[in-house]
Amino acid sequence: HFELLQANLDREGVSHPSPLMPPLEYSDKRAATELTQARFLIQRFFRMYWRTASYNLTRFFLALILGLVFGITYVSAEYTSYAGINSGMGMLFCTTGFLGFISFSSVMPMASQDRLVFYRERAAQTYNALWYFVGSTVVEIPYVFFSTMLLMAPYFPMVGFTGGATFFAYWLHLSMHVLWQAYFGQLMSYLMPTVEVATIFGVLLQMIFFLFNGFNPPGASIPQGYKWLYHITPHKYSLALVASLVFGDCPSDGDGSEIGCQIMTGLPPSLPEDMTVKDYLGDVFAMKHSEIYKNFGFVLGFIVVYRFLALLALRFVNHQKK
Repeated sequence: HFELLQANLDREGVSHPSPLMPPLEYSDKRAATELTQARFLIQRFFRMYWRTASYNLTRFFLALILGLVFGITYVSAEYTSYAGINSGMGMLFCTTGFLGFISFSSVMPMASQDRLVFYRERAAQTYNALWYFVGSTVVEIPYVFFSTMLLMAPYFPMVGFTGGATFFAYWLHLSMHVLWQAYFGQLMSYLMPTVEVATIFGVLLQMIFFLFNGFNPPGASIPQGYKWLYHITPHKYSLALVASLVFGDCPSDGDGSEIGCQIMTGLPPSLPEDMTVKDYLGDVFAMKHSEIYKNFGFVLGFIVVYRFLALLALRFVNHQKK
């Protein structure tokens, strides 16, 4: 039996190539279809996020605590005086900046760790990098919107803001900023060789963004030579969106009860006496309610650009050492 088995194995076309048989060819680069790859990768990311309680519960807890802290701090605050509106702008700057930075810093370790698995599976042609990118993009959306809602629920009414439409618009704009921060963290993780290097470069860019977002120094006071930095800073547009919603709204057909319609008190001599909160926001911080749609378009544009860069990094940047 052994001799028969060995003879069969030694035949051409079994253990030796045969010139009479056509070469083995695959019609597709990968075994699974594109739809199957997309479905399984999106499902995989959602399962991974669901099982990673340390990542999601931490940012949920911090968002809720942040909302309570700022809500309690600014209970019964007034925003119609010179000191009050500047304090209110500081509140918007801190809540937007802190929640965004939490999203940015917490996503990088997870993205960097999963990148090692991505390298191995890409080398085996398991799936297209596009569907891995789609999975990492889609999975962040529900978690980001839920975390920002945890902040908004106590924070918005406690600090004295009103209006259901304003609440949901504020929630949308804040969520888009936090989502961009998560995508920015993923981009740095894909570009840099280690999470430590990604953190250093990411924090450096974040400090530049914080400095030129139009709060301090105010947008109208930034020197002309640095205006280009001001205009390319994503944080500028997110802060302008939330500020113009709560402080810059004074519709002509309204009853004048909005914060933006109120005449300011305690103004310095350099400003006119009859200046409203809306006028102050536009003249000093260069944030106008009429530019909400334009600013929202810029935020969407930054998200698209940074995701495209992340896709290029996944496809062409490889930090494996062989």
